[in-house]
Amino acid sequence: MEPSMATTAGDRQRRGVRLAAADWLAQAHPAGLMHGAVVMGAVLALVSDHEEPMISVTGTAATILVVYWLTHAYADALSRGITGDRRHLTKRLVRSARHETAVLLGGLPALLTFALFMGFGASFVDAIDAALWLTLLMLTGAGYLAAHLAGITRWRLVGETAFAAFVGGFMVTLNSLLH
Repeated sequence: MEPSMATTAGDRQRRGVRLAAADWLAQAHPAGLMHGAVVMGAVLALVSDHEEPMISVTGTAATILVVYWLTHAYADALSRGITGDRRHLTKRLVRSARHETAVLLGGLPALLTFALFMGFGASFVDAIDAALWLTLLMLTGAGYLAAHLAGITRWRLVGETAFAAFVGGFMVTLNSLLH
């Protein structure tokens, strides 16, 4: 096989993976995923100041995430009523809660990373750091995929990806400042 054909096939495969990931992100309610990731990252950064037992941190963080999810669902259901959806609030709320499960899914990776690291004997600080770095990677990847899906290239792609990394980096920095 010619070198140029191998490169082309490899490029096609990479582009296919990127497009598949970007398509998944676009259909998975990306705003909810990012909100969940940011909320969980912020919660873990803030609790990192007080070294608490794993069960206490995971319980508190999970509770905050669930309250945030329910708030999102209620706000969405309420706004649907304001804009003319005449269905009963309960039906709107159930539909909104399903739609907003992306908030929960966005926060789970960091929470599970923290719990797994602690469960396997990592220090509290290392477990928090691992969860926050994962959040930074998730946000950076989502920023990149969103820009890629929008057809943004070159320096604008770099800029949008960098901004997403900045948001995640803010939590890592906050964590460092609290120690």
